[in-house]
This record gives sequence, C-alpha cells and structure tokens, in this order.
Amino acid sequence: MFELLAYAQTSSSQINATYTIIGYFVFFLIIILLSLPGFQQKMYVYFVARDIESGLAKLENFSKNAKKKTTELLKKNGAMNADELTEKFAEWFTIDPVSVEPTDIISRMRLLMRTSEDKIKQLIALSLPNLDPVTRSKIEVSAEIVNALNMLYKVIRHYLLLGKKLQSYFILVQLQSVVPMLVKMAEAYEKAQDVFLKGIPVGDGLGTLVASRFLVNISEKWSPSREMIAGETEFEGRKLVVLKAEGPMATVGTPGEAVENVVNRLGGKVSRIITVDAAAKLEGEQTGSIAEGTGVAMGDPGPEKIAIERVAVKYNIPIDAIIVKMSMEEAITEMPKEVYEAADKVVEMVKQLIRQRTQPGDTVILIGVGNTAGVAQ
Repeated sequence: MFELLAYAQTSSSQINATYTIIGYFVFFLIIILLSLPGFQQKMYVYFVARDIESGLAKLENFSKNAKKKTTELLKKNGAMNADELTEKFAEWFTIDPVSVEPTDIISRMRLLMRTSEDKIKQLIALSLPNLDPVTRSKIEVSAEIVNALNMLYKVIRHYLLLGKKLQSYFILVQLQSVVPMLVKMAEAYEKAQDVFLKGIPVGDGLGTLVASRFLVNISEKWSPSREMIAGETEFEGRKLVVLKAEGPMATVGTPGEAVENVVNRLGGKVSRIITVDAAAKLEGEQTGSIAEGTGVAMGDPGPEKIAIERVAVKYNIPIDAIIVKMSMEEAITEMPKEVYEAADKVVEMVKQLIRQRTQPGDTVILIGVGNTAGVAQ
C-alpha cells in the first residue's frame, strides 16, 4: 500500500517536472521568436488584420442586404433584369471634374452630377416604364445606398489586402482606427434604406417640413426647377415665397437653381433669403437643438449652394440660416420626435426673423432644404 502511494507521488512529481520543462521551453521559444527580425511585425499584422476582417464582414453583410432589398423592390414592380440592374447601381461612378484649372468648375460639376442622376433615372425607366414618381424615387434612393455600401466595402477590402500583401503594420493600424466609424456609418445606411422604402419622413426632411407648414395653405403652386415646388403667400404685409423639394417623393430637388430662378423672376427685388436645414451635431449637443446664423444652410457638393450665393451677391440680398442639429444616423433614418417638435419652433423663428429684419411691402424667400421623403406640400 505504501509502495503504491510512493510510486504515485513519484509519478506525479515526474509529470509536474515535465510540464515545468515544457513551460520553460515554450517561454524561451516565444522570447526567441519575438527577437527574430520581422516576426513581431507579422504578429502585429495578423492580429490587426483579424480585427479589420471582423468589421469588413459586417460591411459585406450590409452591402449584400442592401442589394437584396433593392432587387426585391425591382422584382416587385415587374423588373425582368432586377439582378443586373442592382449590380449596375452598385458599380456606378461619377468622375469629378478637373480641379487643377478651377475656372467654371461648378458648372462642370453640375453637368456631371445631373448627367449621372439622369442616367440612373433612365436605367429605371427602361426597366420599369410605367412606374409612379414616388416608387421611382424609392428605387433611386436604394440605388444610392447600394452604391455607397458597395464602394465602402470594396475600399476597406482593398486597403486590408494591400496591408497584408505588403505586411505593413502602419497601413493596417490606420485602417483599424477608422473601421469602427465606417461600420457605424454603414449600419445607418442599412437602416435608412428600410425607412425610405416605407416612405417615412427622415431627420434631413426638417427643412422641407418647415416649408410645408407655410405651403399647406397656399392653393396655387408652381415648379421653379426640377423636382421643386414653390408657393407665394402674404405674411404681415410682406410677400413670402416658399420653396421645397417636391414631396412625398424621396428627393432633395434642385434648391439652388429654384432660388436663382425665383429671384430672377422677381427682378432681384428680394429683401431677404432664409434657408432652413438639418445640420450634423457635435458629440455632447442635443438632438433637436436650434441655431441661427448667416449663409446658405445646405449640405451640397457645391452647385446648388453656390447658385444661391451668386444670385444673392448679384442683387445684394442678405442670407439667413436656421439649422436643427442631429446625428448623421438621425438625419437619414426616421425623424426623431425632438426634430419633429423643433419644426414648430423654427416656424415661429422664421416669422420673428421676418418681422424684425424686413418691412411691410418687402419680398422674402424661404427655402426648406433637405430630403422630402414622406413630406408633402
């Protein structure tokens, strides 16, 4: 009995000693490997790449889901080439105009942007010739989201593969730092697609909602430019011309061209231009908070915004801006309650601004900027 216990203890001691030796061996092996030239960098590259691949997988899923929803929407409306059309949307691109010679770059940018928009509309019309304007606008928005998510996924994949190919820790660590923000952005785009397809007003529609509060009581309306609606009313002795994108389609219209046409139509006899739009909030700011300033409140690459600035300079017309703050996700998804409630406050601010800065007999232009999905006039 005692001999068995002694043997067991001896065996156990030998096993422990073996594990200890193996442990020391592994430890020194790791030390040696880490001291080898390039091994440490390869380890860094491996772990950073794994982290990026996790985010890339999410981007790929977002892109695939957006394509699937767009294809289903096209098939639902009778498109025979839904898969092919979705792929065209995903790979669509617009080349920026030459900026080395900046002369008339805005006109060239406007031409390229309008040509791209017209081509997308043409592709949809060829496949679905009898489509109603609202459904067509939903497909156009889906096409934009598919394109954005597809390009985002491909660019991240490109730099990931390039970093791994070159074994460049610095390329990968920079990519790792931005991937979480891009994944969050892509997630917002995916949510936005569902909202637009349902025709629900989005946060970016704040400006158009404010304009609609004035337009709703105006019986006679006209279109001053493509996909824009205008109406004229009287406010405390002033002529008030109100403009917004044509709803309830999912479009931002051509607000710059609309303002330019209206001002020229009035012979430049405009006392003030007031722009209302949603704006990105900073971290720590409250959703729905309102700010007032000077200039054109408009998130635009250039052509629409500069059209208002140029016509204002031509006739020496002051420009006022009122913005309602929200996050990027809130701007492209269902309009938050705080933003909706802020619309009534902005309406009163516009009225107060007109009272304080204009005189009876003056003409004022109010432009509600933003995507007018779900917001009629």
